[in-house]
Amino acid sequence: MPPPIDPIAALAGEAFAKAVTTLARGRVLAPFGVARSDTGVEEPQQFVVSKEGRIDIGESIETALQWLEDEAPNADICMIVLDGYLSSEDGRMDAVVGRALSLKRQLMVEIALPYESAEDEEGLEFSDPQYRFSGVAEDGVEIETVDVDADAFDNAFRSAFAKHAPA
Repeated sequence: MPPPIDPIAALAGEAFAKAVTTLARGRVLAPFGVARSDTGVEEPQQFVVSKEGRIDIGESIETALQWLEDEAPNADICMIVLDGYLSSEDGRMDAVVGRALSLKRQLMVEIALPYESAEDEEGLEFSDPQYRFSGVAEDGVEIETVDVDADAFDNAFRSAFAKHAPA
């Protein structure tokens, strides 16, 4: 019997597939958020703050983070996804990054999917996703206890991503 699908990983995989599709088509990935509750999945919401006809990335990200904080008490899972960076020992890399939050499970997951331009003309080449799990209380305070099977989470993320990613 296969293990149960982690709903946070499944939502994240779907959202990241949408983000990768946007980037693969050569479009700008505006920060967006999506929430899931017992009534289903809300339509993704984009967070674009413009100033003087130009997108203010910093303000757009702040708006997305505020939405995440406001939406978390109302949803089983909510998350934001944006085009950003991952800092590692190898330096700074482009990455699709996201933050998923479930107050019900007292869990926050930060995900990074690094990418670079492919040498051929196929567009982008993605590396393995990276995860950071942390516990979180309803008041936003980080807590120590985190109950996550990282391998099962990764499998659920990859499965959902594969179902929704561009062919």
